[in-house]
Amino acid sequence: MFRKLRLRLTLINVLVMGLLCILLITSTYLIMNRQLFLQSQQLMELIASDAGSGTPATSLNAPEETTHDHRDRSKYFYVKTNETGDITETSSDSPLPSDQLKTLVQKTLTHKNPQGTVDFKDITFSFLRAPIQNNPGQIIVFVNLEHDRDILNILLGTLTIGGVIYLAFAFYGSLFLADRALIPIKKSWQKQQDFVADASHELRTPLAVIQTNMELVRGNPEESVESQTKWLENIQHETQRMSKLVEDLLFLARADSEQLPLEMKDFNLSFTLLSILSSLEAMAKNQEITLESTVQDHILFYGDENRIKQLIVILVDNALKHTPAGGNICIRLINSGSSVEMTVSDTGEGIEPEHLKRIFERFYRVDKARSKMKGGAGLGLSIADWITKVHNGRIDVTSHVGEGTTFIVNLPHCGNKKAKDKKNNELI
Repeated sequence: MFRKLRLRLTLINVLVMGLLCILLITSTYLIMNRQLFLQSQQLMELIASDAGSGTPATSLNAPEETTHDHRDRSKYFYVKTNETGDITETSSDSPLPSDQLKTLVQKTLTHKNPQGTVDFKDITFSFLRAPIQNNPGQIIVFVNLEHDRDILNILLGTLTIGGVIYLAFAFYGSLFLADRALIPIKKSWQKQQDFVADASHELRTPLAVIQTNMELVRGNPEESVESQTKWLENIQHETQRMSKLVEDLLFLARADSEQLPLEMKDFNLSFTLLSILSSLEAMAKNQEITLESTVQDHILFYGDENRIKQLIVILVDNALKHTPAGGNICIRLINSGSSVEMTVSDTGEGIEPEHLKRIFERFYRVDKARSKMKGGAGLGLSIADWITKVHNGRIDVTSHVGEGTTFIVNLPHCGNKKAKDKKNNELI
């Protein structure tokens, strides 16, 4: 799929470059052609004026008043005719014998317009007819266009070769740019593939457990419900686990598609944190874990209260899962001027350094076997990271194996208000 997309992007880019190159070559050719034509017309008018006023023909090769050099004038010549069309005078630099020159003049005189082009002996001449002063005859100035055409052909050939070389470089450059452009798409696609694969795997496990326990229950229809409590409890546990997993998956999917609007408001973050810790004390006590807190009073924060509650629950619940009996969990909340800092520290098993950079990735678990036993799917910290970032905050983690882990969340006071004001201004 990506190879076809890469080739398609390259061909589209080369096609655009090719059209621009053709446009450039065509416009350059036409401009140059027009410039040569105007130059020829101006010089023919000058020659006609000089010769028609009686200036000697020899002056045509080196007039002081013109900017055109001898090389330009060498392709020009003229003839003078009487009122019947007979040649009365010829410039010294005429390239044709008298009989051919007479034929050329007769072809020129048949033209209705006083200027134009005429073909003679496989040569194209441009001409200009003008009356002679104080004389009933005409002066006809000719210019051999073959030299101009040679210049234009050389120019066209040079531009074409340059265009081909340019398109060759454009092709390989487009391949390189297409590869660069596809890198984030490939990463995103791979993440999506991994996400789908991990989600399927996580859902398949509880479904398999539910199916197995259901078969055990149905295989013993004569047994009472009480005697099969073990299998039914397994079904209930896996159903709850799958329900939580689906809920987290839907949350992340909506977050990715930006379909999770925030209900921003001012609230007492200190009170919110203490109320959550109060509800989790029973769970900590059952696990023989000491839950300690140091919370600064009356910290007002502007944000989505429900999402902040979810963030706190995820971090404390994660600490409870990875702290053994007899351990301690300490939660601290302080107001540090422009931001609020919350830390959740535990005395659990800790995390190896090579895992720290990946713990916020979806479905990433340091110890998969232990995480499954504790009901973790590796999505909680991803959700916590999203909630922190959507509040323009930052979450960091430090850990030492065998000593514990500390999560540090910094949430700016003014960041969300600025974001809201900006959004409101855009809507206005």
